[in-house]
Amino acid sequence: MSKLWITLPAYAGDYSGVCSAMYELGGLAVIHDASGCTGNYTGYDEPRWYDAPARTFCSGLREIDAVLGDDDKLVDRVIAACEELRPTMVAVIGSPVPMVIGTDFKGIAAELENHTGLPCFGFPTNGIVRYGAGVGAAQTALIERFAKETKEKIPRSVNILGMTPLDFADNGNAAELAAFLEGHGLKVNGRLMMGVSLEQIERLGEAALNLAVTQSGMDAAELLRRRYGAPWVAALPLCGGETALELIERTLADGQCRAQNAPSRDGGVLIVGEQACAAALRAELLARSPGLPVTVGTMLGLDRRLASPGDLDVADETALRGLVESGRFRTIVGDPLFAGLIPPDSGVELVGLPHPALSSKLYWDHAPHWLGAEMDRLVEAILSKSKGA
Repeated sequence: MSKLWITLPAYAGDYSGVCSAMYELGGLAVIHDASGCTGNYTGYDEPRWYDAPARTFCSGLREIDAVLGDDDKLVDRVIAACEELRPTMVAVIGSPVPMVIGTDFKGIAAELENHTGLPCFGFPTNGIVRYGAGVGAAQTALIERFAKETKEKIPRSVNILGMTPLDFADNGNAAELAAFLEGHGLKVNGRLMMGVSLEQIERLGEAALNLAVTQSGMDAAELLRRRYGAPWVAALPLCGGETALELIERTLADGQCRAQNAPSRDGGVLIVGEQACAAALRAELLARSPGLPVTVGTMLGLDRRLASPGDLDVADETALRGLVESGRFRTIVGDPLFAGLIPPDSGVELVGLPHPALSSKLYWDHAPHWLGAEMDRLVEAILSKSKGA
């Protein structure tokens, strides 16, 4: 029963990660389900849907189709949709029922490509794994399919990897990050996956450095490193961006991959969220208050490539509740819904940092701008509460 989430909603699933990553590419995304998973994504995991809906559809999977394994119906429907909508590509995306019956998504994608002549992808997602795996799978599939071979590097050029509204909402964070990098003498070569285009993906190999701003960008960063030799930096510029810029400049100078990390220390602040974002916030707190005990935890699976000693893999709601009630931390930084896990009169204070992949439309309009004065105020609020504790 430890896997039962009672107070918190579940994080967005991997199928939402795939859809979010491919949203801006003009493709046809088909979630193979009976409409529940499609509704979860379009209704709760995608803030862009309300202003600029994409071609995301439900396959209309029914019980008899699942029992008989009738994939021809799905293939025929997708072909008809392609003839009408003329998409740039097709992605067929899994859900729990196809997982149970063993649907061959790679095979379906190959058949669709043969019929339509379009690039087609099959993603065996299942809704059980969290969204980052879907974002990562989509990015690597696109790179493997579209990125062109090149031996040329554009000096001081950067690919941004792993950025979706599931972590950053749809409030301008993506454009602000690109403008920030350009304003500090860097050329943004590719923006995966907000502000992205197929032409950018084709040119990803020309970048001198890959900037993974979330854990979900790490597989793409590693793939680009192996394929083109460009190092990666796992960091998120926030507030004034100085700590991330320092890592970027060092890596451009010596070609060594780096992550924005520091050892976790019990006794003060616990940050629970997306791993790279939480590590960036820790770095900013320590830059302002070097002796402050800060621990980073994530409920999305701890990525050892980004982890520092003492970072926590928070498996589920029960584990998070145990940390909150342990007495080890006086200030918790995380989604506002974490307030439901803090006992009254515990002395533990919460600093809310909305995470759209968890609290969805309840708080995505309050998601912060990571660069600038708004994040400055949040950092100062954390420092103030930690000193008061």
